[in-house]
Amino acid sequence: MGPPTSQISCLLTLINQAARTLESGYNKDDGVVPSLDQIEPHALDGKLSAPDTQEAIQILEGACAQLCATLARPNHTLVNKFFLTALEPSSLHVAFMFNIPDVLQETPSGMHVNEIAQRCGTEPSKLARILRLLSAKHCFREVEKDVFANNRLSVQLLSSNPLRNLGLHMTGDTTAGSTKLAETLADPEWGHSFIPAHSPWNKHTSQPLAMFDYWASNPDMRQHGERFGIGMIGWSATVEAATVVHAYPWKDLATGATVCDLGGGVGTMAIHLARAHPSLQLKLQDIPDRVVQAETVVWPTQCPEAIRENRIEFKAVDFFRESPIAGCDVYYLKNIIHVFPTAECLTILEGVRKVMKPASRVLIHEYILQTAPTGSQQFESDSIKLDVSLMVHVNGRVRTLDEYIALGEQAGLRFIKVWEFGDLSGMEFCAKENEG
Repeated sequence: MGPPTSQISCLLTLINQAARTLESGYNKDDGVVPSLDQIEPHALDGKLSAPDTQEAIQILEGACAQLCATLARPNHTLVNKFFLTALEPSSLHVAFMFNIPDVLQETPSGMHVNEIAQRCGTEPSKLARILRLLSAKHCFREVEKDVFANNRLSVQLLSSNPLRNLGLHMTGDTTAGSTKLAETLADPEWGHSFIPAHSPWNKHTSQPLAMFDYWASNPDMRQHGERFGIGMIGWSATVEAATVVHAYPWKDLATGATVCDLGGGVGTMAIHLARAHPSLQLKLQDIPDRVVQAETVVWPTQCPEAIRENRIEFKAVDFFRESPIAGCDVYYLKNIIHVFPTAECLTILEGVRKVMKPASRVLIHEYILQTAPTGSQQFESDSIKLDVSLMVHVNGRVRTLDEYIALGEQAGLRFIKVWEFGDLSGMEFCAKENEG
């Protein structure tokens, strides 16, 4: 027996309400919901979303997917939403490798596939079929037969956009590694292991080192690490991680308060902090390659004033063998804990705990894994997708709030509260013996 009509009505109500909320957000700005054919950025594209907007998008996506899965035949949904979608990342990877968004940007009205293929050095009819698939998913548009143009989505993939670097990683390393997911789980040793080097990515590449370690130790692969570092700028913008700059009470810290961005990559979030709160003294710590990239490439172009004014210190660290810079007011860890097994997470947090002042805080900025309450329907969420992606890359995982709190307790930290930072959350801790 099918679901009661009331369930369909509830989903339709959710979809209508969410769509109206999002439409209202555009109307408040300039009264125009941008067309998918538009390639110029909309005024709202670079602004942080209001909480009701973020919630509305999650509801709209989840309710639409559930409605389609409920009303369509099961075999239709399985074939079209699961089986055939495996082609999409590989098709998008073609667009990245041949820089097709950049090529199309030269002719906004559209370019014939023969000319695109000539620029790319590939066969036109095959390229047309791939671009047609992507256009059907609303990334690019087919203006007329075999004539393609950029649109609101594909223009985000220009080589000048950090999001392209994330796309290369996800459609390359992630897609390739995921093909070995079942084989890895079936392995008698690896299937039960949480060692980072026992991941599906390792099974695919036959590399003995964990992904990030392999990139760092192999000169031929360091470009992957650099690409990933830039890609995280695009990812942070997508999940609106910069909400932390406004939602956390940085302004309440004393002038000259020190913030250690531990494992901060090239310093994406530290740059946001430097711009918004010039009274802070920032410390960026990561592996040597990322620190050098940050100090010599990223910060001189994106935040030179912080270097000029001595508001940023760059210092490499191996947080498995040494503690971070001592005595900072806030130790900020964004997307670090989810990469490692429990033992390694405890090593990192215990290292931080050793150098904290009595009033120091630890702020862990990550997704909190959302699971379905008993008896309720689970909507698809980014935390669930990232959870599996981390398993593919490094055997990592997204944790529940209770798991984060337990990690802190074991490392000598006391949980204070959860902060909402865009799609992500912030778990704030102090030293366990400090009741302040």
